Amino acid sequence: MRDQGVQSVANKLIKRISLYCVVCVLAIGVVEGWYSWRHVSDEFDKGLKLIAEAQLPLLAVSVWEAEPLVIQRQLVQISQQPYIGYVRLRADIGAEFEAGDTRLHNHPNARVFNLAQPYDRDISLGTLELAPDPTVLYSEVGRSVGVAMLGYGVLCLLIILLLKREVERPLRHILDFVATSPDRRNNHALVVARGEDHRRDEIDIVVEGFQSMHKEIDKQMRELDAQVANRTNALQSAMESIQQLSIMDPLTGCYNRRLFNERIMQEAERADRYQRALTLVFADIDFFKRVNDAHGHLVGDQVLCHVSTILRRETRESVDWVVRYGGEEFLMVLPETDQDQAMGTAERVRAAIASEPLLVRGQPIALSCSFGVAQYQPDESHVAWLERVDKCLYTAKQTGRNRVCAWESRDIQI
Repeated sequence: MRDQGVQSVANKLIKRISLYCVVCVLAIGVVEGWYSWRHVSDEFDKGLKLIAEAQLPLLAVSVWEAEPLVIQRQLVQISQQPYIGYVRLRADIGAEFEAGDTRLHNHPNARVFNLAQPYDRDISLGTLELAPDPTVLYSEVGRSVGVAMLGYGVLCLLIILLLKREVERPLRHILDFVATSPDRRNNHALVVARGEDHRRDEIDIVVEGFQSMHKEIDKQMRELDAQVANRTNALQSAMESIQQLSIMDPLTGCYNRRLFNERIMQEAERADRYQRALTLVFADIDFFKRVNDAHGHLVGDQVLCHVSTILRRETRESVDWVVRYGGEEFLMVLPETDQDQAMGTAERVRAAIASEPLLVRGQPIALSCSFGVAQYQPDESHVAWLERVDKCLYTAKQTGRNRVCAWESRDIQI
């Protein structure tokens, strides 16, 4: 039910402000505009009448007697009269004189008077053109507008003071409270100072509503913060998992072929830039298909994991990296390692795999690997490099398996 004691402060002020503004602007604008126009017009007409009575006969005498200096002096005096901006005299004999602002010579409100011969009014000596000075009109309008704006400014000042006392200050308290509440934990209740003589209005109702809902809102915000934090952590974990899946082989935990293709040339560029050694070791599990056929794919997966574990264990954790290139093939990327050192690493890995059989249901399965080794050559493409190391691996398998063959070794048949 609507509270009968509540007044609409906003509606009341808006109506009053709108009424005052419209009335003031219309009334002052109409009155001052009409007054300025009439005043300037009257003064210009008075000036023309004065000139017609006092200056035209003198100009006629000067023109009749052909005294150019006197004529020019008289025109200057006329142009200096209030509300006169430009004067031009055209004599019938062809002479022309002017004074004042020449930009006004074609003014639409210019007046033209006939100069009659001093001794015979029926004979014309020429014409006198008088143009009004628009700056006078502007100054009069400016003065009128200034007076209007002064009155309007006083009115606006009174309205602003009223708004500040009745609306702006209370709303500022509410705004500050609302602004600090979402900005993490405003535990202070909303308090708005109002005068003792004010009547209860919408602002008081809003304050009471904020005070009653503050605790509930704060509670909900804390619950939402907790939910957002949990979901953010879950999303971050999911993104990390997706990132890992995009570069890691899920079965063996080694890097995948996609990462190898993206990263290997970076390693090659680094080797070229700093003139450091870089070597690839290609490993292939011997008779892997035979193990799959005899024991099943599940055991085959265990073989892959067993071999990959040994490969990672026997290489440098923070420098070397192991890639499952495809099927039972693995690549070891050995930065800062020349071909002789890589052959030693490959031999160590080969011996470890051969000496550590995989136990399946208590039964050992002997394993072995063949290795091809090739050092990176400056400015070599990774395709050509892989072809060389693959040829080394092929030679190792063709010459009996379970051995290490390096590029340019006597065991390689090209």
